[in-house]
Amino acid sequence: MKGFTLIEMLVSVAIFAFVVVIALGALLAISASDRKAESLKAVINNLNFSLDSMSRSIRTGYNYHCGSFGGGDCQSGSNFFAYTAADGTQVAYQLVSGSGNATVCGQTGSNIGCIVRSTDGGASWQPLTAPEVVVNDYSTSVPASYMFYLVGSIPQSQNDPISAQPKVNILISGAVVLTPTQQSKFNLQTTVTQRIYDQ
Repeated sequence: MKGFTLIEMLVSVAIFAFVVVIALGALLAISASDRKAESLKAVINNLNFSLDSMSRSIRTGYNYHCGSFGGGDCQSGSNFFAYTAADGTQVAYQLVSGSGNATVCGQTGSNIGCIVRSTDGGASWQPLTAPEVVVNDYSTSVPASYMFYLVGSIPQSQNDPISAQPKVNILISGAVVLTPTQQSKFNLQTTVTQRIYDQ
């Protein structure tokens, strides 16, 4: 009578189980990588949306200034920028960092940093970036690096206001933190020019 012996069956089942375990492990690793990639994409989309929203709003505004409300140019850089929006409201953006701002940024841990926005002249601030986005504050480093660089807030010539249109360079650096061990660094830069000509 022909057939399989018990040892042959045990060896076959062991090989099959080994192959299934390896394949399942690879499938679970691919699934986890896909979830992390989707999370990273969602956070980067939030960051891009925040930067685009900020740029659009600044472009249609006027009376640019930085450093404080009522300041002027900041060719050397500042982490505070304000302007008057098209509807007349006072809008300001600020880079905040440090453990004292953990509640504002919605972040935990030792690495805290986010971009906040005020639409009521600085009375209240709301985070513009997602909690997973940690924006770095390099203003204390050497050489100092800031988020906003403004030139032309005061027209150079009343006869040629177009050449003196305010221009803001926005530099954002930081990291997307999905887990303590998984971080993706980023550097973004954009330039915004006031759309309405100064008269």
